[in-house]
Amino acid sequence: MNLIMLLPLLIGSVGILQGTINRHVATHIGVAQATLISNAVTVLICIAFYALVKSVPSLVPDFFQVKAPLTTYKWWFIFPPLFGFCIVTGIPLAFAKLGAVKVTVLLVAAQMVTSVVWDIFVEDIGLNMMKFAGILCALVSVVLITLSKN
Repeated sequence: MNLIMLLPLLIGSVGILQGTINRHVATHIGVAQATLISNAVTVLICIAFYALVKSVPSLVPDFFQVKAPLTTYKWWFIFPPLFGFCIVTGIPLAFAKLGAVKVTVLLVAAQMVTSVVWDIFVEDIGLNMMKFAGILCALVSVVLITLSKN
């Protein structure tokens, strides 16, 4: 098995932990403060990571290397941080209202559909029967999970 396959599993697990812990933090200090603290810490980590990549580029793979100056920033580069903000603020609220399992199943189903649409229209990667079956299973799980009482 390719070890990179473990990365989405790790990110998925961390995502659930981030959302559930952030929900608990938000119940104590509010979502606005929890989001501010989370993103402020993220900015500090990003600055440290950027400094590391700039000062010792040999420590990180080529994918992480700085390829252009910050002045080449395009207007549409704002979308990933906006999406991140929506994730950081929306997931704790969804967890509080629906629970981790329902939110996760709905997220996975939405991610599968969105990723297939992206692959087809942006990456020019077709939909095959295995992907279609996977999406169908995800949608069936959404129905089953949302029909459950808890």
